[in-house]
Amino acid sequence: MSTKPKRQVKDLNDLKDLNDLKEDLNDLKEDLKDLKVFGCFMDIDPVNQETENQDSTEDKQSRRLKDVLFSKVKPVPGKTIFFLETKCNCKDSQYNMLNLTAHQACSIESAALHHSSFEVFVLFACPTIRQVSDPIIEALLSYNNVKLRYVNLWRFAEGTPIEDWIWKSDLFLSRYQMFHMSDMLRILTLYRFGGIYFDMDVVVLRSFENEPPNFMGAETSKSIGNSVIGLEPNGLGHKVANEILIDFYKNYDGHKWAHNGPQSLVRTMTAVCGTNDVNLMRNEPNRCQGIKVFDINAFYEINWLQGKLFFDVKSANQTLSRLKNSYLIHTWNHVFNKWPYSVHSKIPYIQLAAKHCPRVFAATGKLFT
Repeated sequence: MSTKPKRQVKDLNDLKDLNDLKEDLNDLKEDLKDLKVFGCFMDIDPVNQETENQDSTEDKQSRRLKDVLFSKVKPVPGKTIFFLETKCNCKDSQYNMLNLTAHQACSIESAALHHSSFEVFVLFACPTIRQVSDPIIEALLSYNNVKLRYVNLWRFAEGTPIEDWIWKSDLFLSRYQMFHMSDMLRILTLYRFGGIYFDMDVVVLRSFENEPPNFMGAETSKSIGNSVIGLEPNGLGHKVANEILIDFYKNYDGHKWAHNGPQSLVRTMTAVCGTNDVNLMRNEPNRCQGIKVFDINAFYEINWLQGKLFFDVKSANQTLSRLKNSYLIHTWNHVFNKWPYSVHSKIPYIQLAAKHCPRVFAATGKLFT
């Protein structure tokens, strides 16, 4: 089985021999044909991607999502917010059908709403097409700063510390493949472009535009969450992204859920800050060389053990009061996912969604999915 690409493709200008690249991708697909999860991620023709994106229509009209590396409009380094979708549903087709729930779209809109000076790119890890008509997607694309793009894992990893490792099958054999792919892609994206990464189960409550470019958030007194990460595209931010990627592949374990995500951040930040004490990281601003570690209440005031409070009408007032100093909420959808909820509900989540993602809220109908 091939363990590394025969061609390096970092951008459209470096694309020397598309036919050889296509042959390499086909060879890899044949090598991995027994991995059922694999097919969704590779069925894309770079020749067609180049042609389509040079003469593409506007985002609101195009059904097939453009490759982020080949599209005319690319992320602005250090001034882009990123979301990722690593779940693929293309069993009977070479394309994944774009299908965002209302709560996923709410995450995206809330970021766009509070960051008018940032681009907001939603990256899909497999070739994806849009439905002809989707009110929720149309609500998102009514924001001029929202872009939907496809990312090919292998091309995206070219020229990065993880470019050789990604050609192995380890990631596709993971017990938590979708989550571990997201753990990797968020750091890979920040390595390439810098900016801010958000999970797609947050609701942004205020702007990060005046915050330092390099930041993370304490989840507990002993852990750093990877649901929200900000890194600059060069300097210290780029160096830290580089170190996290190296830690990812050197210490990769496909059998442990958090090992390649939050724990990788802690391992890297321990080296950067000279301590593994998260309390010291957040209480001593100069300790981490300029990387800000937010207090727990900034991103994780309601922790995963308390996540049901977002959906509990009886304690709504107390829950909302607890969030007065938070930058966002994280709703822990891998634990709490009893959607849909009535748009007329008084639960905290629905109250926040109505305020911070108003266009998606209006488009969703009677039930917020």
